[in-house]
Amino acid sequence: MGINLAKAPLRAPLTLVNAGSDDAVSRRLAALGLRIGSDFSLISKTAGGGRVALVAGTRIALGRSLLQELRARVVD
Repeated sequence: MGINLAKAPLRAPLTLVNAGSDDAVSRRLAALGLRIGSDFSLISKTAGGGRVALVAGTRIALGRSLLQELRARVVD
């Protein structure tokens, strides 16, 4: 369900639907404000293939491998 963040469009409103299988990573993302059900957008690409997400006014850098695990849906 949803698309992985590596394929998600930039600047589109997104809702996180899956935070991956690693509990430690899910907890860390939740502490940063990115939890299942939260709204965010990907605002730019990084040199290493990652993305920068804007979550509740805070920018969070997401690495390329993490993008493959996270899934979101585009908000209409």
